[in-house]
Amino acid sequence: MAMEEVDSISVESLSLRTLASIRSLIINIDTPDFVISSVFDFLTSFLSRDDPAILRHVLKLLSDLSFGRKELAKQIFDSVLSNLLRLQNSTTNASHGRVALESLALLASISEMNPSIATKISKIDGEVFASICLGAPISYRMWLLRNVERFNVPLSVLFTLFLGFTKDPYPYIRKVALDGLVYICNAGDFDHASAVQGCYTRAVELLGDDEDSVRSSAVRAVSTWGKVLITSKVEMNRRECTDGVFLQLCSIVRDMSVDVRVEVFKGFGIIGAASESIILQTLSKKVLGAEKGKKPQNCLSTESADVAAAAGVFIHGFEDEFYEVREAAVDSFHSLSVNSIKFPDEAVYLVMDMLYDDYMVVRLKALEALHHIADLGNLKIQETYMPAFLDAIVDSSENIRVTARNILKLAKLPDLKLVTKCVDGVLKSLEIYPQDEPDILSALFHFGQNHTNFLVSMIKKFFEKLEAASVNKSGLISRQVSASLMLIISVPLSDKLSVTSIPSLAFSYSLAMLGKFLCALHEMMDQDMLLAYLTHCSILSASSGTEFSKGDNFFHAYRHNNADLSGNPVLIPSKDIHAESKHMASKAVLENRKQAMKSVDYILLKIKAAWFLSQSGCSKEAVRALRCGVISNTQDTPERVNL
Repeated sequence: MAMEEVDSISVESLSLRTLASIRSLIINIDTPDFVISSVFDFLTSFLSRDDPAILRHVLKLLSDLSFGRKELAKQIFDSVLSNLLRLQNSTTNASHGRVALESLALLASISEMNPSIATKISKIDGEVFASICLGAPISYRMWLLRNVERFNVPLSVLFTLFLGFTKDPYPYIRKVALDGLVYICNAGDFDHASAVQGCYTRAVELLGDDEDSVRSSAVRAVSTWGKVLITSKVEMNRRECTDGVFLQLCSIVRDMSVDVRVEVFKGFGIIGAASESIILQTLSKKVLGAEKGKKPQNCLSTESADVAAAAGVFIHGFEDEFYEVREAAVDSFHSLSVNSIKFPDEAVYLVMDMLYDDYMVVRLKALEALHHIADLGNLKIQETYMPAFLDAIVDSSENIRVTARNILKLAKLPDLKLVTKCVDGVLKSLEIYPQDEPDILSALFHFGQNHTNFLVSMIKKFFEKLEAASVNKSGLISRQVSASLMLIISVPLSDKLSVTSIPSLAFSYSLAMLGKFLCALHEMMDQDMLLAYLTHCSILSASSGTEFSKGDNFFHAYRHNNADLSGNPVLIPSKDIHAESKHMASKAVLENRKQAMKSVDYILLKIKAAWFLSQSGCSKEAVRALRCGVISNTQDTPERVNL
């Protein structure tokens, strides 16, 4: 289509075919600029005409033109905005309402693509937006309410619109209006008590709506505005208000809609607290005698729910047939347990049951909750639930295995039987997932520090097994050896055992695995510190009658100045250590490094000798030489031991 043809087009001759031809000029990158300029002038001339059918097509073409020719975006924006402001008084007509809304959508798109003109959209004030929204058909009104964040409409105007539309006869509008109220609550800082109370009250009313989607949005609004309502109360009434909102959510936890039940448990997480007696009631289907018939004080405009509404709430959530509900229930349990003392202890058996869930996401949430309880020092893993925990350690999901090992670092088992089962489970996991070896070794190091009283017999069995393997010439799997040694070398860091109770051979073997152990413990100590630690333990262990004590220079400098998350000592130098302690530690490190280098030199000599034997054809003698270890005592006298 030539420029002359564009200029000759009139309203009467404008057809869909002509519009399609104009669009082909717009999207064709080879169309000359002067033709595009004529097309722009032609299209903008139609904006002033009161023909909604034509205007809608013109707006679509202007949209294509603004994205294809960005240099015209500012002019298109100004033209459309000017026409929109003219149309605001004509939005009583449904057709004009559609044109106004499409103009608004075009202006929003142009401003988002061109930040330099984004400020101009502020000319669309709250009055213009409200008039367009009120005059638009249902589907267009929904679009406006869902996209309010794209326009600089004052929150006060949006608040009035959304609150009014919660009484709209169309359920989808009510749902979007409730979601809008949640958006406003999260976007602004409301300190108007009557407005907060009004939003909360309206949301509570819609909990009984016939539409599932509306009730789901109402639950979100109740929890969000309920949180604001709680904050607005004076401290003496805040607890009663919290209980009222919590019980209001409890009253709908058995709703037939899955989405509603999910939102209820998410709401518990938002509220995050309630009276201890009410939270404990959620763990028992039987109404507790002391709480029967009790209601929180009426600090809300709506009548408070009975405490009986909380009966067995979490039991129902954990036993729900839909995994989404179970996941939300476990997640909210974690939030509530943060602010409760008895709740985690009482609910731990319910969370343990979730480790048997068929869905990985639920098991992961349960493990995260258990890790939180363990971090508080309240986790007691009973024998009944040990199989579920061990299954988590060998789970096919890496995230589940990692979380289970994090629990292992903090867990404190009550007897040797459970400790042995747990260690065996970890060794099994190491065989199945050798790629997890560094993290497994790290977990065993922490686990060993928490169970030093039970490791004596395990150490004895390990060396018996090692000796039997040497006699039978069968050997042990290297990964099992390293895992067992990691448990053993963690013992000296505890005050409960003397280092002399551990054969010095364990520390000598560990020196040979320095690189592997360093990879596992890199967050706790560097190479020099690990080398000094193992060498020092080896010397003390081999020293007759010399016991590990707090007065030892090496350990004294680090034991009481550093602690990991579980409260156990680690060997990372601290900036806060006294200068004297630092001097003692550095002196000990240098001395132990000398001892270590002597051991390394001796090992290298043995390897060199074995190599010459092998080159001479004496392979058996070379192997026998390599099977001999060297332990340096305090006088540096080597002692031969058989592997």
